[in-house]
Amino acid sequence: MVLRITRVGSVALLMVCLASAASGQAGSAGINGVVFDQGKAVLPGAAVTATNEATGLTREAITGADGRYIITTLVPGRYTVRVEFQGFQTQSREQLVVAVGQELTVDFTLSLQGVAEAVTVTGESPIVEITTSRVGTNIAPQEIDSLPSAGRSSLSLMQLVPGLTPSLAPGTFEGGQFNANGRDTGSNLFMVDGVYNNDERNGGSQGDQARISLDTMAEFQVLTHQYTAEFGGSSGVIVNAVTKSGTNRVSGRGFYYFQGDALNATDPFLKARGEENPESGSDVYGFQVGGPLIRNKAFYFFNLERTLIDQAVQLDFPPQAAPLATDFSDATSIKSLNTFIRGDYQAGPGHHFSFRWSREASPTIGEAWEENRSTPDNIFIEQDAGDHLFSGNWTSILGNRATNEFKVTHVREDLLQGNTQYFDEDLNFIELNGRDQFDIGSDNRHPDFASGPRATHGTGKGRTYVIEDAYTWVKNGWGGDHTFKTGASHTWSLVRPRILGGNDNGTITFRHNLPYDPASAFTYPSRFSIRLGEIYFNLADNRTMWFLQDKMQINRNLTLNLGVRYDYQTLTSQTKDAFAPRLGFAYDPTGAGKTVIRGGVGKFYEYAFAGVEENLVSQAVIGPAFTFDTGEDRSADTGRIPVHVSGCLEPSGNNGLAVISPACRSYLTNLRNQVNAGGFINTEPTVDGDRRLGYLWSFSIGVKHEVMRNLAVSADYVGNRGRNQTGLIDINEGPPGPNGIVTRLGVNVFDPTGELIPPEARNATYQRVLQYQTLDSLNTDYDSMELALEKRYSDRWSGRFAYTLARARDVASGAATGGAVTVGKRFSNDLNPREDYARTNFDNRHAVALGFNASPWRGLGAGAVFRYYSGYPINEIIGTDVNGDRDNFDRPVRGVHDLARPILSPVDSNGRAIRNGIDGERQVLLDLRFQYIFDMPRSQTIGFFWEIYNATNQINYQNPTGNRQSSQFMIPVVAGDMRTMQLGLRYTF
Repeated sequence: MVLRITRVGSVALLMVCLASAASGQAGSAGINGVVFDQGKAVLPGAAVTATNEATGLTREAITGADGRYIITTLVPGRYTVRVEFQGFQTQSREQLVVAVGQELTVDFTLSLQGVAEAVTVTGESPIVEITTSRVGTNIAPQEIDSLPSAGRSSLSLMQLVPGLTPSLAPGTFEGGQFNANGRDTGSNLFMVDGVYNNDERNGGSQGDQARISLDTMAEFQVLTHQYTAEFGGSSGVIVNAVTKSGTNRVSGRGFYYFQGDALNATDPFLKARGEENPESGSDVYGFQVGGPLIRNKAFYFFNLERTLIDQAVQLDFPPQAAPLATDFSDATSIKSLNTFIRGDYQAGPGHHFSFRWSREASPTIGEAWEENRSTPDNIFIEQDAGDHLFSGNWTSILGNRATNEFKVTHVREDLLQGNTQYFDEDLNFIELNGRDQFDIGSDNRHPDFASGPRATHGTGKGRTYVIEDAYTWVKNGWGGDHTFKTGASHTWSLVRPRILGGNDNGTITFRHNLPYDPASAFTYPSRFSIRLGEIYFNLADNRTMWFLQDKMQINRNLTLNLGVRYDYQTLTSQTKDAFAPRLGFAYDPTGAGKTVIRGGVGKFYEYAFAGVEENLVSQAVIGPAFTFDTGEDRSADTGRIPVHVSGCLEPSGNNGLAVISPACRSYLTNLRNQVNAGGFINTEPTVDGDRRLGYLWSFSIGVKHEVMRNLAVSADYVGNRGRNQTGLIDINEGPPGPNGIVTRLGVNVFDPTGELIPPEARNATYQRVLQYQTLDSLNTDYDSMELALEKRYSDRWSGRFAYTLARARDVASGAATGGAVTVGKRFSNDLNPREDYARTNFDNRHAVALGFNASPWRGLGAGAVFRYYSGYPINEIIGTDVNGDRDNFDRPVRGVHDLARPILSPVDSNGRAIRNGIDGERQVLLDLRFQYIFDMPRSQTIGFFWEIYNATNQINYQNPTGNRQSSQFMIPVVAGDMRTMQLGLRYTF
């Protein structure tokens, strides 16, 4: 099923091509201020020129009747601002650092012309922005270059931003996965130089789509709350990375970073057994160069990076799982090649063109190995054949009061993934390659581990195209100074073809950890499921947005940010009126530019992911695919061989591994033939409902104050209320019968009008029927107090401190992480989803982060990053389908399920364990960096680096399972990395 561009989309496309639009400060910045004479009278008509000190590119403005100048759409960098007015001394401020998205206020006081014709001062940029209400920060180039960053992750320093918590699972701690605003990682938006760079399948759950390497990044901006109307389509954090560009000076660097076994402490589980770490480590090397093609006019930049990682894997299994699953250590293999090219061209004073291309190919063997608790034969391969980002930008300067930006972006993904059976020895994706799907083998799922070929595979050739235009107009008068922005964009998203083969080699589920033995009934499985039929689908989606915004500087003390945004998405066709108003204020009580009281309220819509369409087209009532499921059978608990008409609960076996029996294969083959013949009725379909775009009402109030030169503190209260939230409801689920098993309502009850089930399918006997529904009972809430201290680099040191006290609550019992939360949110009681209202899966109550770096003597430098997280909660579940609803996340009830083992969670008024009621494992980490830079002739340097991660060798356990069926219930069995070290060498010129 391919969705067509609607009339709304066509009209919006015309708007994009013709509109005076604006993406505002997305990837750019601005400077404003007032020019006075010595008597503090304003000087209208003064000429203000901002010159980029690295490239020589200039921008001009004339002060208005109130003496104010505003320069918008500046490329981030270091500037000299020069003010000229007849009869007065010319004054210049040099080395003003303008970061991405910043709106700096820089005033000038001119003296009458005397002996000196001009005055030049070296001025630092204001540390407090007094004209913006948004909450966020910028990570500066000096911090990126001087603080420790495990795995060379370009976004790991986001952990220094209040309101953000990184994913607390081993292997992802330093990556680009963060929770913000009480939302899942899939709610984040990643941008590069102001253009879209998200994964269409999972949003921002895996970080940016085409990764921008650490050595490519100049700085990045993190917007956590109250961002203006130009930003939208997400409800989490917005990360805007700025890449390096060429300058008038040829410069570059070559680098090599190394980690190895000899530099790493031993895993605590291996140490307890007297064993050593597996062979592991990393090599990262590459080079970059940038410079002028034509001085003051055209520039280039190029970066190439190769990353080779063997990430240690250590897994312990319960004794009864032997010999099928025994303790072992190995390593996940990652081989990445990252390429980046940027070009900039100034075609005269009024036009600037730029182009960027980023590509990363990154095959991984052993993806999520520890998280999935897989034996070696259950490992997963992800072959990213190439993630690309192409973008072009044309900025026009229209006089001294208007600018226009036109952007075109293309993001693409070529993803190949599956178990080892789908790849050859050279990691070429071979799909079935003439084999029957039943020949691959089955995924064996036990409570504490998985064996056999993992039942997950697929491909995605994703293609996203974005076109947008941007216009900014400055106007004096009408009650103050106005910076108007209005804009539109249109996004086409295509995935052709997409293999949806999530379970096409079958999953055999066990209620025990024993290896399968056909001669012992106690070892038999309890459930079998497999996907049959078509796996190739084409998916498409179109999104349109426009916005109008006014930054109104009423006077020197008060600025209002007013805006409205409209979002439309074909994938959520029920939403036709997604208007999002925004109101923010920034107030400087003294007028000295040292303090800002800021706050606001706004509505933020979030686009749905492609996974919604995947579910609807592949699980249709009458469609090309069907998932066969035996349901749960507990016969093996009492030593009886389970019996099912398909024969699929009586598998064949070898060395403890269960595979499809001949009887089961025959049954499934016949069923598959019926599906492939067409007209097959899926008795467990997924259907659409009144699905709408989800949104947040977000509100905040706070203050930021410059305590002393280059040092500021801030405190903000932030609240969010999630509305129009969507989940999958089993509309065929009735109340439990006398035996405690849910009843089935039947098609005439759940679909009396025939809107969901066509006439030819109404006589079928349906099991679970899932429908996307937008319900008030799924509302979410988040409240936090965020404290920050920022010491900008001066006097040879800089530092940051962040503390967040937060509470996040939602309604979801069976959802996965990342984009799957929006795609497949499920509940333990479909008749009353609100029973699952509790702490979110990523509710981290306390987060403390501290970053510090210093250069105490010559080329000697040191940096440190400390983090403390109180941890994510653990959901206590029974681990079996006690009510027969074909889900497996029911929670224990006091007096019923606690006869052999007490319930550890608090219970509600009905005696049922509350969701996510157990506190999880805390995380404490200290990373250190030491460096020495030798200066050489002609601006060359050689640097030596020593980084120590988890320097205190703290054991940070992953949350144990809350599955009461597990023999490892509440027993930590996986720990994060112990102390590791990295050595580095870098040459710059």
